[in-house]
Amino acid sequence: MPSPFDGKWSLAHCDAAAAFYEAIKSPDEYKEKLKKLAEAVKKDPSSYVEELKVEGATFHRAVYINGEKKKDSGEAPLNTEVDAKIADGRPAKIKLVKEADNKIVRTEVGDGFNIKTVFEVAGDEMTVSMTNGSVTSVEKYKRV
Repeated sequence: MPSPFDGKWSLAHCDAAAAFYEAIKSPDEYKEKLKKLAEAVKKDPSSYVEELKVEGATFHRAVYINGEKKKDSGEAPLNTEVDAKIADGRPAKIKLVKEADNKIVRTEVGDGFNIKTVFEVAGDEMTVSMTNGSVTSVEKYKRV
């Protein structure tokens, strides 16, 4: 039976991203890249799409920007801590836990950040909440 996460998701809305990336002390060049991406998404939500698939104990993720698959696409084991890099390229200990069929929690711990990200699917909508300390950014996605 397919997972509720399986499929392509278009970013529809994002709140407090700038404050979140400031809180985790992302490099300025990464924050500038995200600003440009946010402007593109406002004009065309299909400019940022994530393709997800949960297969057994593996979470697959592919990111498309303006239709082009990006290098941060990949897969990660569920319920296993791994050494990897967060989106802005810094090293971290990362763990994904499937808490329910429709809910996955990712933790990312590294120098200057301790991020908890909750992915939750309800029908054709997915909410992604990223929290570091007292700062939370919420992204809303629609199934494509």
